[in-house]
Amino acid sequence: MNIYRCTICGEASIAEKRPSDCPLCGAKKRYIKELEKVKGDDLFVVKKLSDESKKNLLLALNMETYNASFYKCASVNGDVETVKAVFKRLAKVAREHADIARKFLGLDPIILQEEECSLVSAENLQKAAVRCLEAVEFYKKAATEARESKISTFFKAMIDAEEEGGIVAKKMLNSGNQ
Repeated sequence: MNIYRCTICGEASIAEKRPSDCPLCGAKKRYIKELEKVKGDDLFVVKKLSDESKKNLLLALNMETYNASFYKCASVNGDVETVKAVFKRLAKVAREHADIARKFLGLDPIILQEEECSLVSAENLQKAAVRCLEAVEFYKKAATEARESKISTFFKAMIDAEEEGGIVAKKMLNSGNQ
């Protein structure tokens, strides 16, 4: 058994081999290292955040909190159990994305708000696919604007995770399981 740690969110994984994605934030394999190679104490420490990075981290925090709240609603109120299960996972991932942005900003823990969603799972999947696409575009822009290596890396990891979320939503829509 080996222990690995995500360099994006800090989550530890105990497994035979390195996971293909972080189970908590969805970061890809390239961001997961052997535990000893990740310094957890300074994972979210940046000496000085530029104003642009602060602005983009706040935007990411708001977007991911909003998305997590929507996904949480969809995990409870949809009409297809398998889709609700997927939304439960997406809610956890989006909440972790918000939490990472919050930690970089040095803010207090977030509280999810009540968010409206449809009682029809297919409608929620369509909205999720759009949200993921919008998030990808935002993170691409934010990654190029970030002057700090850690912040740029975070935004790049979020691009991958959001693309994956969009793929999952579209796959569920196309499978007829909604």
